[in-house]
Amino acid sequence: AVVSTQSTGGLKIKNFLKVEKARKWCIFEWFYSDIDATIFLGENEFVTCLKSTFPDLAPGTKLTQLQWAIVRRTFGKPRRCSSKFFQEERATLQQKRNKIRLLQVQEASRHNSEHFEDIPDLIPALLVIGTSVTANIREGLFVGEVEGVDPLTHSYRVRFDRPGLGTHTVPDFNVKSNSVLEMIPKVGKEAETRKPFSCQGQLGGYPVVFLRCIIKMSQLLTIKRDLLSKIRNLNSSVERKTSFKEEIDSGVQLMYAKTVLEFDKLNKYLQHTVKELQEHCKTHLGAETIAAVQVKTDSTSLASTLVRDANKLLKLEHEKSIKLVTDLTALLVQVQKVSKNTTPGGLSVITESLRNLKTSIHPSNLHSFQDNVEVPLAHIQQKLKQELMSPEPASSEGKK
Repeated sequence: AVVSTQSTGGLKIKNFLKVEKARKWCIFEWFYSDIDATIFLGENEFVTCLKSTFPDLAPGTKLTQLQWAIVRRTFGKPRRCSSKFFQEERATLQQKRNKIRLLQVQEASRHNSEHFEDIPDLIPALLVIGTSVTANIREGLFVGEVEGVDPLTHSYRVRFDRPGLGTHTVPDFNVKSNSVLEMIPKVGKEAETRKPFSCQGQLGGYPVVFLRCIIKMSQLLTIKRDLLSKIRNLNSSVERKTSFKEEIDSGVQLMYAKTVLEFDKLNKYLQHTVKELQEHCKTHLGAETIAAVQVKTDSTSLASTLVRDANKLLKLEHEKSIKLVTDLTALLVQVQKVSKNTTPGGLSVITESLRNLKTSIHPSNLHSFQDNVEVPLAHIQQKLKQELMSPEPASSEGKK
């Protein structure tokens, strides 16, 4: 009878999970990614506020109804469950995620602890390649293995065990480790069990220190974008209340002041990181490489402007066609700039742009692309290489 009851219950659960809404409900109710579990399953904000407001109140203390009334009055009127409430809660969650991501790729001791007061003391480390995980994708929850980590986009490349699913890029808030998770402190020394990451070598041809600086800059800019969005929302709220001659409560003023202070601290971090990044560029990349990157950036900007102005008359609407014309124009501008001051870095920029442009061409148009773009450009590059290798500068007549 017991076996029959268990099999009946299992069959009911199986049938229940066949419903898409039921599966989503289970995922929303019980699935927590590593980065979200740290935020949601730890100490909640009410307990934190209770400890800071009533430090002498021991855990498990039974309070009378009058004492609870005093506690409730201390925390003020509860907020309504509205769309604005959920919007602010999602924004707060995103800010906490970004702070954890920043500490995952940067030494915790290098940050001001006041900026990270609202996140737990222990945060999850980045998952390493080969880690068995459970990932939430459109089709549901599936087990797989981490094949790649991308801190810039906050995602993992996961190869799933189930045949037919293949490999997907999954955001970190949809990935949960199936093994014991390595935790690192947000401030102070890193955990002893964590293997220190060497900053002396190279990765992909670039110094590790330089790459870490770029990642740090990306994380700081993401946090700044979220703070700007929060300030805009607060400004809109204050303007609306002012137009209706409503009183601005102290809670909004306190939140605004706190956000401005966070913004000021973040700008100081950004200034320091920009200087650090500039020093790395001068040390590791060299003036020639920086000039080559500047040529590519200026050419792309000028080409976009030219195509946008010309399109006011042509009125092209197909986005791929506009992008193709812009890329071809940028390539011509690069050739013009490099021909005035030929360097190996400038030639590599032309080669890289040509290769990227070729990958975007439809296979049916490759033959035309080779005849009209690739072959003529190869002759131009050959001429520029000869000028570069020539011990005497080319005459102005030859350049013409």
